[in-house]
Amino acid sequence: MEFSFKKKNVTKLYLEYTVLFLFLALCIFGTYLVTGHSIIWSKDALNQHLPLLAQYRQAVVNFLHHPGKLNFWSWQFGLGSDTFQVFSYYNIGDIFSYLALLFPAREITRAYQFISVIRMYCAGLSFVYFAQHFKFKNTTILAGTTAYLVNSFLLYACVAQPFFTTPFILFPLIVVQIERILQGGSAWPLTGAFTWMLISNYYLAFILGIGSLIYLILRVTTKYLRGLNYLQVFIKLAFATITSLLLSAIMWIPELIAVSHSTRLGAQFANGLKVYPLYYYLFLPKQLINGDQWSFMFWSALGIVSIGFIALVYVYIHAKKYPLITISLGLALIMLLIPAVGAAFNGMMAASNRWTLLIYLPLAMAICLLVENATSLSRHSLKIISSATGIYVMILLVTFLFENENDIVIPLLFLITSLLLLWLIDFHRLNHPQLWLLGIIVLNAGFNAIYASFPFNGDFSTKMLNRGQYQQMMAMRYGGLDKGLTRTPTYRVSTISQNQIIDVPTIDNDLTSGLHNIDSYYSLQNQYLGNFSTSLQNNQYQANVPLRQVDDRTVLNHFLGVKYLFVQSDSENATKIPAGYFLDQSSTPIINYDSGQPSDIKDKKDFIPTQTNRYKSNNAFPLIYWQDSYISQKRYHRLSPTEKERALASGVVVNHENVTKGMKAANLNNHVYKLKSNLISNRLNKVNPQNLKYTDSEEKYRIELPQLTNSAFRRKLRGSELHIEFSQIKFTPFSMKDQLKYEQEHLQQMATNPGSSVNHKYNQYRYWRYHVLNSSPDISFKINVGSRFGTATISQPKQSTLSFFKQVKNSTLNIGYYTGGLPDHLSFQPTKLGTYQLKYQVVAEKLDNHYENQVARIKNHSLRNLKFSQNQIQGTISTNRKGILTSSIPYSSGWQATVNGKAVKTVRTNQAFLGIPLSAGTHRITFTYQLPGFRPGLIVSIVGLIWTLVAALISLIMFNRQKIK
Repeated sequence: MEFSFKKKNVTKLYLEYTVLFLFLALCIFGTYLVTGHSIIWSKDALNQHLPLLAQYRQAVVNFLHHPGKLNFWSWQFGLGSDTFQVFSYYNIGDIFSYLALLFPAREITRAYQFISVIRMYCAGLSFVYFAQHFKFKNTTILAGTTAYLVNSFLLYACVAQPFFTTPFILFPLIVVQIERILQGGSAWPLTGAFTWMLISNYYLAFILGIGSLIYLILRVTTKYLRGLNYLQVFIKLAFATITSLLLSAIMWIPELIAVSHSTRLGAQFANGLKVYPLYYYLFLPKQLINGDQWSFMFWSALGIVSIGFIALVYVYIHAKKYPLITISLGLALIMLLIPAVGAAFNGMMAASNRWTLLIYLPLAMAICLLVENATSLSRHSLKIISSATGIYVMILLVTFLFENENDIVIPLLFLITSLLLLWLIDFHRLNHPQLWLLGIIVLNAGFNAIYASFPFNGDFSTKMLNRGQYQQMMAMRYGGLDKGLTRTPTYRVSTISQNQIIDVPTIDNDLTSGLHNIDSYYSLQNQYLGNFSTSLQNNQYQANVPLRQVDDRTVLNHFLGVKYLFVQSDSENATKIPAGYFLDQSSTPIINYDSGQPSDIKDKKDFIPTQTNRYKSNNAFPLIYWQDSYISQKRYHRLSPTEKERALASGVVVNHENVTKGMKAANLNNHVYKLKSNLISNRLNKVNPQNLKYTDSEEKYRIELPQLTNSAFRRKLRGSELHIEFSQIKFTPFSMKDQLKYEQEHLQQMATNPGSSVNHKYNQYRYWRYHVLNSSPDISFKINVGSRFGTATISQPKQSTLSFFKQVKNSTLNIGYYTGGLPDHLSFQPTKLGTYQLKYQVVAEKLDNHYENQVARIKNHSLRNLKFSQNQIQGTISTNRKGILTSSIPYSSGWQATVNGKAVKTVRTNQAFLGIPLSAGTHRITFTYQLPGFRPGLIVSIVGLIWTLVAALISLIMFNRQKIK
């Protein structure tokens, strides 16, 4: 396998590839069009990729109209965020994003979908460029390109995470340029590829950087160990690396700062996994040729064309001839078996095997080698291939019988057909054998693509938005009730947890309405905001969604400035409205006669309408306000989560306590009442929650609140929000043996009819199979608490949820706000058998006149005459004594402040928010935001540009001298 940099006429090859791509693109994207869908995924594309592309396009247009003016802060990203932190991950370094400038703003959905197709074309083009450096026939290269382009990873990525296609373009280019240096060629092409890699996306650059280093080591040890000019190669590689780092510093220095101050920091390594669940190892062989699945096992996508297995056997038969491919693929297999490897490639976080994007290059090359040498296969090799294929088929059949999923049937047929083709070629029964092999590979790839997207099969299409749906959804984001509201960052909006206004499971970001929703879902989130959310035990916290709807907690909504809530009347938690929010406006009612209606209706007026409701509160805190009372950090940390949130109306916590000297300590007598509780089983026995051994899935529980049976006490707590504060949550699943034992015992207990018998052997297998397929027993569980508002849930995600995983050790459940008396009991139900060690306290947070007066005082001390401009907020305030100007603006070291034109040091208030100390008097305040790391990054990049120009000039002079000689 020799690289060659001799010039070839490849025009025909690229034309043939273009024709081939048109067919493959029709298979990949055609089903979506035929079934009336777009290629816009209803999750990340809806929440992030498409609206961010529209936002970034507008930002670039604004910059072109006003050069030199860079907007580093946006109020559109949740509570407000660094624009670079968001755009650098998704758009800035993605060259394809700039194609959106070719489209008018109203055509952004067409632009997004067009760009997705172009990305895929370029991925295949990159492999063609790579493969042309070998002595392969055009049909061979096209066969490898098909395998490289149509696989599970890209079939998913091209519609769900489009920028994940970029590494498929970059990696072949990087490998070619490394090879160029190893053969004594120029370092400039590798410099360009490295610069693109570092600018494109820091996360993918990290994966590609490790992959490039592994390739270099393996290539040198298998090919260039002797005779290589190590000093020259080292200098060229060092030049390419250093130059690209200098040029891209304006990107990676601010990115490094952003990552180091994000919620990603401190994630549990590999989500706590030492080994993968049993099902992962059982189904990994199937993953190799199962090219149509949507849900990957820990991102171990694979899913290549079926002949890929035969190609693997072929290269291992000739391992001495192809050491680079066999070693790299063997190493990849070992890496796939160890969660720590996935975590290492994923920045020491979840065990995500996205690094498998690197192995499609050697897999496609293996297919090229098989196709190229198909006519010269020995009978001995064919017999080994046939035997290996037979064993593999048996493994797949066992998998099929166990899993009972028919998605492997067609890949199996293509595998057997590919093997038969090789035998026919050996018997000289086929003319143009490479064309036959290309044909079966293209058909296999096309079928995988169609099957993946086709309804009721791979079913990708039902996960896409319908054509035109995106525009309709964005126009009706809040049921049309956002019309007439002012678009100003001085207040915010939200929805209710689990309450769907538009017809998608989850929509977090609001980048289109112009309102400012507290919810945000991005890869990088402010670390301080995450700490604030976890400190108050926000039950909805996730690393990339730190707030969501803050579990509908009244004080948190008010503190964050939520003035309006939008609620869908027929969706979950529609009545779980926080305190102080009143019905302000409703959409036109629609009667759904077939759903949600009482069974005893006698009059048309009794039908329950479906509508969107807008609730308003006059208790939303101002964006920026003054507090003259402080809470020491020591005192604050002793408070319970409910007491902490309630304290937000009483005073301010400051990270630098020296600035609070001269201020009075806050009065924290805030009417948070601890309630006695008992956990009672439906067996009528009292249960110790600190040792709850849950062995029967039919056993029910309830939390009884004996104090609330007293009518006087209930009256005292009218107008309270009920919370359950779990200070300890520990779940220990039963072993598989015990799990099966308790399930069998339950079946035996349920067999109460005369003559009933239980088939224990059958049920033993049935339950064991269920647990294997569902990776249980495992650490995941749910605890459901029911009330008249619905079900509040604490959820411990599975370790396979990757970036959405969190270790739930404590949490606070908001049961809801009761204008009348609190309930005297709540239902309580764990969902998984095992031992629960729970410590919890039920509390009532009374939101009475005392709270109303505190809010009124805060509103009276707001920063007045607010003016928002690019990267800046200005306002005025008059105070009669020393205090702290605090806010609900997320804190960052990029914020700078002046008071009456004089610079003052910013402080972090209430764990996560921007503030400054303020003396008595009348003040004009200015907050200005500057991207952390931008200035040093810019300086380093300018130095890098000068260095590059000087190096280029020297290279040109040296080249001309050699040319003259």
